Amino acid sequence: MNPPSPSYILMISVLFIFCIVTVVYASALNNNSSSSSTFADVLFVHEQPNAGGDVPWPGGAWLRRMANDPANSFTYGGHTYHSAYEAVLHNDPASNPVKNFNAYINSFVVPHNIAIRMVKTFGTFWGHHVISYLRNFIAGCIVYYGTGAFFHYHCYIHPRSKEIFKDRKRPSNEIILDQIKLAQASLFIYVLLPAISEYVIEEGYTKCYYTMEEIGGFLPYLICTLVYFVLVEIGIYWMHRTLHTNKFMYKYIHMTHHKYSRPDTLTPWASIAFNPIDGMLQACPYVLCLPIVPCHYLTHTAMIFFTAIWATYIHDSMDWNIDPIMGSKYHTVHHTHYIYNYGQIFTFCDRIWGTLRVPVGKTGVLEGPNRVKLLPAQKGLFGNGRGKVMT
Repeated sequence: MNPPSPSYILMISVLFIFCIVTVVYASALNNNSSSSSTFADVLFVHEQPNAGGDVPWPGGAWLRRMANDPANSFTYGGHTYHSAYEAVLHNDPASNPVKNFNAYINSFVVPHNIAIRMVKTFGTFWGHHVISYLRNFIAGCIVYYGTGAFFHYHCYIHPRSKEIFKDRKRPSNEIILDQIKLAQASLFIYVLLPAISEYVIEEGYTKCYYTMEEIGGFLPYLICTLVYFVLVEIGIYWMHRTLHTNKFMYKYIHMTHHKYSRPDTLTPWASIAFNPIDGMLQACPYVLCLPIVPCHYLTHTAMIFFTAIWATYIHDSMDWNIDPIMGSKYHTVHHTHYIYNYGQIFTFCDRIWGTLRVPVGKTGVLEGPNRVKLLPAQKGLFGNGRGKVMT
């Protein structure tokens, strides 16, 4: 039996992530406040529900545990706090469950002495967001290098790599190093997007919610999540397409990423090898859709996390693909032909607007009898197959 390809392992990982999120939902349901909101309340009203009562998961016990360690105490603004997170939460985790969750995660990732320094330097409000930025940067590095190494092994080191590259060119170490350096440089700015997302959610500028009762149950959750995901897909499609059709944006923002224009220059390390403004623009629909459609905060976070893994997968220039998913074979065609296959995860946007180009054969093989062939672009519902909107 052949070992499973990275695409199957990826799908299993996604299922595992959403199972974890489901467990978190269950914990939140068991610990949420006694008051609840209807589906219509969350859909049409921006105000957060009453924060009184018990604290949803992760609760407030973690703050009390930190308070038990005298080494965590410090003085700021004439007040003595038992931890940096007691200061940023004003010792009231129930008032903002999302902020409480973010502070809880921050406590595992950012050393506490650094968190205290951030609070003393930037204050309790902005100090929290600086700490969250540091957490996002550390997490971004872990995800980039972790997923990059995973796919690198399966593409270039695993015994199957001999079969993969028997009739195609292998990416050079110079290309891989160039992509890593560009990606690492972009990470410093790129991780500002989730920091901005957390800010607008915590401050109540979105319809994001934290417990299932706030949306009215599991069925409304599924409906809203599907609508949110579809809107995000459409938003990313059009943002990506605009980065190609707008000459200024392509030249000064997106072209940096498209210098990797051949299969032998595409690797898992190219996932975020771009101008950081490019990455923020393409991912911004995840934030822009939040004031429009309710989305569970942990689902929103899981989607952003999954996007980072997905970007690694679609840039490996392999042919592990399951239609109608916009997998690596489609994205390789996007890099080689530019005006096709703008979608992120599914092909439906490209089918609707006539920009889908389907490869037949191995996308990395450019010469010989087994070289890749592209089927003619099909006219979409609102497009003519060349990326131009029909009038």
